[in-house]
Amino acid sequence: MAVSTASPGSPSSPSHEAVEDHEVGPDREVGGDRLWGAGVALLALIATFGATIFTSIPGIAIGDDTNTAKVVGTLVSSLLQNLVFVGVPILIVGLSIGGLRRSDIGWRVPPRPLRVLGMVAVAFVAYIVLSALLGAALGVGDEQDDLPGKLGADSSVLAGIAIGLAVTVLAPIGEETLLRGIVYPGLRNSVARFAPAPVAIGAAALIDGLIFGALHLGGSKAIFLPILALFGVVLCLLYQFSGSLYASILLHATNNTIAMKVALDWSVLGAIALWVSALTILTLLMLAARAYERGRDARRDAAGPRADAAPA
Repeated sequence: MAVSTASPGSPSSPSHEAVEDHEVGPDREVGGDRLWGAGVALLALIATFGATIFTSIPGIAIGDDTNTAKVVGTLVSSLLQNLVFVGVPILIVGLSIGGLRRSDIGWRVPPRPLRVLGMVAVAFVAYIVLSALLGAALGVGDEQDDLPGKLGADSSVLAGIAIGLAVTVLAPIGEETLLRGIVYPGLRNSVARFAPAPVAIGAAALIDGLIFGALHLGGSKAIFLPILALFGVVLCLLYQFSGSLYASILLHATNNTIAMKVALDWSVLGAIALWVSALTILTLLMLAARAYERGRDARRDAAGPRADAAPA
């Protein structure tokens, strides 16, 4: 869930080396040669939303009779929901195109982190300016989103830390993998079949942003949904031009960190500690995914070709 204040790789068979992390420019397709279209992307989106129905069961079973139960239920449901947001779309697209690597959806540590941090900073400033203009047009004023309070983050310091990590780590990873890693490229690739690249990028980013805003119906106040849709568009463009989900996840986590600070009146040091924790966890997860894929490919190379795959 977003809280408002308000990839390149090429196909690889088991005998090929693991795809190294590298940069992608705006003129390159995120997703390399293994592309999927809007049909597969929307199927993955629908299947994911369908599966999330079951993620609310633990929270309902735990109940909300006490603050502790409310927080625990929220954390369990959030963990399960974002596991679904990652696992289901990857499974659907992988089955549709015959396998999916982490590089196909931008799950890479950027080779030039300072450059990516600069892109994240520029995107964030652009979002702040545009959201302020949109907020003024909508008459948002000083109204704040009360989602962190609804989740029980204000019940205790420990609850605030736990919910803070869920909001700045779990939600950005789940939502960015589904919407920017899977849905956005599928939409863009389909539009690109009959329109120039800039049109395809813009149209896909707009549709993806609207889906992102709609995703928060019931969680955030309705007046914030257009601002969240705008944020979704910015996240798509950041992913397109950086070629890495690391960038969009980091921007998403940064926005949510600031939102938590404002909503719960945290100190600046507390917000920085939360942001650094989110950055650290994100980097470790990206590195772990890279190590796992490289180890898997090395084991496949060592095993050699399968006997039943040998030519007759």
